Amino acid sequence: AGEPLFGYGRRALVHFAVSNSQVAMTTRLAGEKTRFLPFNKGNDEGAGNPLNPDGSASSYFWEEILQRDTWLRILGSFMHTAVATDVDHDTGKKTRVEKILFPRYHQWRAVTRLVEDARSNGSGQRYLIQHSAGSGKTNSISWLAHQLSTLHTTGDEKVFDTVVVVTDRTVLDKQLQDSIAQF
Repeated sequence: AGEPLFGYGRRALVHFAVSNSQVAMTTRLAGEKTRFLPFNKGNDEGAGNPLNPDGSASSYFWEEILQRDTWLRILGSFMHTAVATDVDHDTGKKTRVEKILFPRYHQWRAVTRLVEDARSNGSGQRYLIQHSAGSGKTNSISWLAHQLSTLHTTGDEKVFDTVVVVTDRTVLDKQLQDSIAQF
C-alpha cells in the first residue's frame, strides 16, 4: 500500500477484488484494516451473484460496469469526495475527514434505472426501492436527487423544476441534508 499508484485519492480512485463468483470494492487500501464492500448483483434477494450459464457469475463486472460509457458515467455522476468534520470528544479537536464515495452495484443500478425512466417517461411516476440497514440509502437518495435535478430529455428540456426529498427519520434527514448539499 506504500506504492504511489495506490495512494488514496491520488492515482487510484477505487480498487476491486474479483473472483469467478464475487466482486468487492474499496476506495481506501489500509493493509489489514482495508474494508471491502460487496459489488455484487444479488442472488435471489440475497447476497452474491446469480449463476451464469454462459460463464463466470462475476462477468457482469467487465461486460457491464467496465464498459466505457458506464465507467465514464460512474466517474462523472457518482464518484464524489465527501468532506466531514470529526470532533474528538475528549479534546474537542476538530479534524477534516475526506472520504471518496463510489457506488455499490445496487446503488448504481437503482439510480441509473430511475434516471433513465424519468428521462423516458417524465415526472409523475411511482417507484419503490427496498434498501436494508447499512446499504447506503443516504448516498443512493443523494445521487438520485442530484441527477434528477440536472436531468434533461433528449430534446434538451428540463424534466424536473424542483426535487423534494421527504423523510420520516430525523437522523436520516440530517444525513441527507448534508449529503445533498455537498453535491
